[in-house]
Amino acid sequence: MILRLPLAGLFWMVTEIRNLLYDWRWLPVKRVPAVVISVGNLSAGGSGKTLLVEAFARKLIASKYTVGIVSRGYKRTTRGIQIVADGWQIQLTPETAGDEPFLLALNLPTVPIMVGEDKAATAEAMVKRFGVQIILLDDGFQHRRLYRDMDCVILNATPDHLGNILPLGDLRESRRQLRRGDLIFYTKLTGGEVNPTDLLTFKYTDQLLSSGSTVRAMNELPGRVGAFCGIGNPDHFFSELHRLGVKLEEELIFQDHCAYDNKDRARLDSAGSTVDLWITTQKDWVKLPPDFIAEHQVFYLPVEMEIHPEKWAEVLARVESDLVR
Repeated sequence: MILRLPLAGLFWMVTEIRNLLYDWRWLPVKRVPAVVISVGNLSAGGSGKTLLVEAFARKLIASKYTVGIVSRGYKRTTRGIQIVADGWQIQLTPETAGDEPFLLALNLPTVPIMVGEDKAATAEAMVKRFGVQIILLDDGFQHRRLYRDMDCVILNATPDHLGNILPLGDLRESRRQLRRGDLIFYTKLTGGEVNPTDLLTFKYTDQLLSSGSTVRAMNELPGRVGAFCGIGNPDHFFSELHRLGVKLEEELIFQDHCAYDNKDRARLDSAGSTVDLWITTQKDWVKLPPDFIAEHQVFYLPVEMEIHPEKWAEVLARVESDLVR
């Protein structure tokens, strides 16, 4: 704690100076010939950014816009700009693309998806290669080198109830930087009250999915069920299973973006003797070998994010305005 306080002060100072340099236009910002919508947050860890990007993509496609997605591809084994999917087929694996871009490619088969450490250069490459009208920037709030037409920020608490800056808490920058956000969304709310139209809803089904068309209804689960995940907010996943009426014999937590190597799978092997079926997230499921999935009866719980119709109308109006400029 003693060491974290000065480190947090240093981290705050560096991020504030960096933001001021962008505010004063002393640092360059790249524009691309497409509408750029950034989806991000203030905190480290899971908040539902990727789910919101997926929801945006589905709704924009339904409105007849051409959409591309740009992400860093956290913890991928490749470097530089890579095409994860070209709108026809997936070209990388969860390891080479990063688990979240791969998941987006799996769920959005007609959407081109690219990853790159330099999101500005990656967005430029996206427009040149695919000519999309709209770029969705996954986890882009802090990547200010790319100009964005709309900054969407997800919070899990009202601003006054957010935590401390890293490493004292989980904030990547100070709460006052929320002023840069054009649209604020809330998930699991802590403290205070907000407009209901700003609330995002996690929508779960009553069926579990696995390889191919394998489906298992929630009310037909065997006697012993376990759950595991390697996501930013594992408690939310387990609590949703409990809410859906699933009695869990085992609850295993792995590190966010876990690769499920031999050591991790051995841990599941060890715990597997007490369960007949495992439930995990789709993000975790895609990283497991098919033979492991079949042998251990691993299913995933599908989830989508719902946006209030009034909030979406506001997003769409801004998109239409930006496209005609």
